[in-house]
Amino acid sequence: MEAYDQDRASDALRLMESCAAQGDPVACYLAALWRRDGEGASPDAKKSEHWLKELMRLAEAGSAEAQWELSSNYRWGGLLPVDHTAANHWLERAAENGWGAAQHHLAWYLETGQYGYSVDREASEAWYRRAFDQEHPETLYTFAMREFKDGKITEKAIALLAKAAGKGFKQAAHVLREHRH
Repeated sequence: MEAYDQDRASDALRLMESCAAQGDPVACYLAALWRRDGEGASPDAKKSEHWLKELMRLAEAGSAEAQWELSSNYRWGGLLPVDHTAANHWLERAAENGWGAAQHHLAWYLETGQYGYSVDREASEAWYRRAFDQEHPETLYTFAMREFKDGKITEKAIALLAKAAGKGFKQAAHVLREHRH
């Protein structure tokens, strides 16, 4: 990504494909996207398809990260057409395989009834709890917000926000700054 950020697209593509060849799901996605769009080389539909198939192979083999990548792509488009049924399938597999972001999003969709999910507060809370237990940063933030009492921050909220901020969740750091002035 450093090469890409430095406008060295051909180097970035070469490095990304090297990572993809080693089984990195995000690299597979980016290599497929860049090959499709001609980032770092002329557009190449066959190579794009190759990396997309590799991402799917990793997902089928049980990679929770690859399952999350497929879920996200089916949910919001990109390399794949928007297909919420497929997105939900891969989201659930990623969540079951322990991917914290998938657990958090599945909990949210079950809480709010989005993307074809029915509201199921019990299932939602169970998925939130699984994400919380592995300290997923956005879930830590969600639980911290529950700890506010009458609009005031509590020690437990501070501890959870600090933990989420320490894991890079910027909103948690912002809330901490706002309440510690």
